[in-house]
Amino acid sequence: MKRQKIAASCEDASSITTTADMSAEIGVFDPACIPVDILPLIFEHLTDRRDLHTCARLSKTFHAAATPILYRSLDSRVLKSRTGGWPVILHPARTLLERPEYAKYVRQVRLTGAMGTAMPELVRDCYEALRLCVNLESFRWIDDSSVLLNDEVLLGYLSILRDVPIKQLTIRTYLGLSEDIWTRLIEFRGLCEVSIWTMEGPPRILQGWSEKLGPSLTHLELGRCAGVPASILVSVISHLPHLRSLRLKGAPTSAILEILTFLPQLVMLDTEYFGSGFSRYVDVPVASLRELTVRTSSVDVRGPQQLWSWIQSLLPRPSLESFTLNAFSTQGDAAVPRQFLLTLVNMHKETLKTFTADSALLTLDDVRCLCALFPALESLSCSIAWCQDASQIEEAVSNGLNLHQLRLYTSWVPTRYGSERVKVPFTIEDARKMMLRDQSRLRVIVIGRDMYTGRWVQNSSRDGLEFEVICDVVHDS
Repeated sequence: MKRQKIAASCEDASSITTTADMSAEIGVFDPACIPVDILPLIFEHLTDRRDLHTCARLSKTFHAAATPILYRSLDSRVLKSRTGGWPVILHPARTLLERPEYAKYVRQVRLTGAMGTAMPELVRDCYEALRLCVNLESFRWIDDSSVLLNDEVLLGYLSILRDVPIKQLTIRTYLGLSEDIWTRLIEFRGLCEVSIWTMEGPPRILQGWSEKLGPSLTHLELGRCAGVPASILVSVISHLPHLRSLRLKGAPTSAILEILTFLPQLVMLDTEYFGSGFSRYVDVPVASLRELTVRTSSVDVRGPQQLWSWIQSLLPRPSLESFTLNAFSTQGDAAVPRQFLLTLVNMHKETLKTFTADSALLTLDDVRCLCALFPALESLSCSIAWCQDASQIEEAVSNGLNLHQLRLYTSWVPTRYGSERVKVPFTIEDARKMMLRDQSRLRVIVIGRDMYTGRWVQNSSRDGLEFEVICDVVHDS
């Protein structure tokens, strides 16, 4: 279309319609009309990198707002070949070498050991690209292979990271960490988060390193503590008084209570209970835990002996907001004693918001007890015994006025044909009724494999709202 010239006198100038006004009248989207400062807040909700890439190519304004988010986190991905050949390695290293100005936006880097095996020529580019990331905060190394050659690759990355003030370091390997790698690791200072997981080799529990990390470390994960004496583990962690989050795999049960007497700022603990080596330590923990996850197993459905009293000893004062129990039994779902629930009520009645015991068996009376005695409860997830009618579930949670999520998994029962999962009679109309009952805040209900999600949406005539419930099939936890 050819552009036409329009002549207008001064008195007619007020009647001229601008392009922006015309765009607004006909509903045409103009990216330039969106305030620049709110664009990053909008783009933060985009979870697919392809959407961010599209926004970065839309306009100069969108490019300036989307690019820092697009390059904030860089991951290396390994895609299997459809023809059965070598896997395809995807890594943005070469893009950073071509556009080094993007490297200043990188905050997190995740690398895999597969690169050193499948595409060793790419490693050199990764080294050069990592040197450009001067604002890097987090480094993750994932290596599931059993190739010793990857030790040299990791040493190369650690040499570069010595000159970068990173705050988070995660290393997950199948093989253990060699002495050369450990010697290089303990040179790092100022780390706030450390996570080390290995499947083989000697346990690495920060011996010789915790003293140097004490002033800064707040989050710690040790994925292999099995075989470490309790006294050594306690001694190492006692040098980390600023810890707020602690996750231990294979740690001696006898060490946990004593560890909590050295960590006054600890609010999250994820550990295991082995049913042996119960601590005789009598000092009261100084930590006030808000989140507690306990993992254990037993050959008895009643659970390991002294488990429940041990949990209570970790929680000496009102503080617990989230409790997760993973208790597995070889004879069926482990049961949670009613007395344990009542003890939790006495101490954490006003604070507990999340109760998760997917692998433990509760009765509907237990569910009723939890909803009635914990007024702040927002999320409840557990396995339940026999239930004959949906009205029983509705009645059991009727006192959960703040309950937002309810997940009830069904248990396995022995039959003449083997074990079968109990089917709870529950429909989408039952879910709607529970969500719309008076004072209800329920919006997510999971019964067995079915998940019901409710929300208010605009009706088809667009003159009001209607409540919509969607049913999806999910996998049991």
